[in-house]
Amino acid sequence: MRNRNLFYKHVPKKYGINIIEGDLYRGALPPGLSKETRAAFYFNQSPVDEIDIRLEMDLIALQKYVGVLKSTACEHLIYVTKLSDDNVDRVKALLNQSGMAYTIIRISNIVGKGSALMNIFSNLARQRWIILPKEFVTSRCQPIHLLDVCAYLSKIILNADTYGKVFDVGGPEVMTYKEAFERYLDIAKLRKNIMALPGLGKPISVFMGRYVYRFEQDVTAAFMAYMRKDLVTVNDGLAAFYPSIKLAPFHVSLRYALGLP
Repeated sequence: MRNRNLFYKHVPKKYGINIIEGDLYRGALPPGLSKETRAAFYFNQSPVDEIDIRLEMDLIALQKYVGVLKSTACEHLIYVTKLSDDNVDRVKALLNQSGMAYTIIRISNIVGKGSALMNIFSNLARQRWIILPKEFVTSRCQPIHLLDVCAYLSKIILNADTYGKVFDVGGPEVMTYKEAFERYLDIAKLRKNIMALPGLGKPISVFMGRYVYRFEQDVTAAFMAYMRKDLVTVNDGLAAFYPSIKLAPFHVSLRYALGLP
C-alpha cells in the first residue's frame, strides 16, 4: 500500500483490514504477511506513457513480488492493470516463467469517488470554457461501476477456470468521452461550453491538463491515454463466467460516484 493514512481515510479501521508495508525491490517477506496466504493481487500503478526505465522497474517489482509469494501458500496471483496497458505480453511471459497460476485483468474506466475518470470530469466541470482535443469527441470508453469491478475480482479468486487467461473488464455501455462527460454534467445539473479542436497536439494537451485544468500528474497521464485510443473491451469473457453479476448502467454509476441517491 502506497499510503497507509490515505487508505484509512477512505476505509476506516473498523472494517478490520490490516495494512502491511514492504519494499518489493528488496524482495524480503514483509513482517506480518501470513505464510498461509492462498491468493494475492498485484495492482499495476505505473503511469501510462511512462519512460522505459519505469516500466522495467515495475516488472522487477512484480518479479520480486512473485518471489515473496512463493515463500507462502499462494496458489493464485491476480494481476490488475489498465485497459490501456500495452505491456501485458511481457507480464504474461514473466508470470509463465514463474510457474505460478495467474489471471490478468485489464480494466476500462472505473466510475467511483476519486477515480481518474471522475477526477478528470470534476476538474473539467469547474472551468467556464472547456477546450479539448478532437479525440475527446471520437474516442470511445466503456465506464464500469467500482462495485462491479470489486464483484468480478472477488469471484475470480482461486477460480481455476480463469488461470493463465487475460480478461478485459468494462461496463454495459460504450460511448465517446464527450457523451460520457455530457451525461456527467446532466446528472450534476451543470451547463458548460465544450469545444473540441483538431490539431491540439500532445504537448499542448499535456500543458492544458497540468496548468489550465490543474490535473495531478497521474491524472494528466490518464487523460492523455484516454484520448489516445478507444478503451473498449475485447476479451470480455467474465460476463459468461459470472452471469449473476448485473453491471450497473452508467447513470447509476455516476450518481453513486457523486454521492447522489
